[in-house]
Amino acid sequence: MKKARIVTRVKDKTGISKSKNRSGDLAELQQRFQQFAKKLKFLILAVQANHNAMLAYGKSRLDVAKAINSLSADTPLFPCAGDIGPLAPPADSSGNGSGDAASASTSTALANFHPTSYAAIHLQLHKKTKIYHDKYMEHVVNYAVEWERVLTNRISLHIKQANKLRVDLDHYNSKVESLRQDANKTMSKGKSVPEKDVDKLRRNEQKLLTSRQDYDKFVSDLCGYMEEVMDRGWKDLHPMLVKLSQFDATLSTEEANCCKAMYGVTEKLKEMSTRHVNVKAGGRLKELETWSLTSVVQASGEAAGSLTIEGSGSGDGDLPQSVNPETLQVGGGGLFGNLGSSRSIQDYSST
Repeated sequence: MKKARIVTRVKDKTGISKSKNRSGDLAELQQRFQQFAKKLKFLILAVQANHNAMLAYGKSRLDVAKAINSLSADTPLFPCAGDIGPLAPPADSSGNGSGDAASASTSTALANFHPTSYAAIHLQLHKKTKIYHDKYMEHVVNYAVEWERVLTNRISLHIKQANKLRVDLDHYNSKVESLRQDANKTMSKGKSVPEKDVDKLRRNEQKLLTSRQDYDKFVSDLCGYMEEVMDRGWKDLHPMLVKLSQFDATLSTEEANCCKAMYGVTEKLKEMSTRHVNVKAGGRLKELETWSLTSVVQASGEAAGSLTIEGSGSGDGDLPQSVNPETLQVGGGGLFGNLGSSRSIQDYSST
């Protein structure tokens, strides 16, 4: 019997024998599910790409802040450009804590941190957005992946089982037809069918009936399940869409709140033009390109006073007597800074 079923399966797979019991409804639903699975796969790829893009944008935005922090160190720009301040929440590199507890701790630290420089604002923004990006991965990307896994695995498994039941049905159907043909040939010759052949036919007819009932019920249940997950798949999309809308609304609000502090930075930068010579919104690149070397130096009053070729400095490395270090408003602690009172953005950022 096992050998006969193997032959039936081989004929079915190779197309030598076309099954008469193949469910048209199931075949149609399989085609529909293939299209549905493609749409679901597209959704997964889209949210994964969006997550990666957000991470890349967050990193590139922080890199700009790092560059500003580096270039402004030990210059009058540092207080409003690169100064991080001693109260910035550092990245958790200890590995202690995880999940919501770690996020809550970071959120509390960020709530108590009030940045006043360009770099510090972006550092705070990076820390906050990183928390939301992690939640996006957990509640959006991972959900979509799990959704696809559940449907694909279960439907694939049940389709295999349906095919197995159909092959069994084909086997008994073929066997009963063969036994009936043999019985008809015997009776056409005017002979009676042996009792053992009658019993064999009766047993296989019962097996055929049972096999058909099992197959029909299984296929009916499977078709109902497939219709449910496709026609009412919006119910499975709903929780993910709730998270997406919450994410967009919350993240945009957080970014707006963080960046409000940039108004203060902008005002401080504008004020610098009233306290420093040749500091202007349009910049001085044209002057650096076309003016004579001495003209460029002379146009910047504070810089000119710090250059002494035949100066009156008290020794190597000393500032000229005409320059007061306190009036330079030089900060420290950037990537190239050397003052211990401030820290580099690299001490706090975690990419």
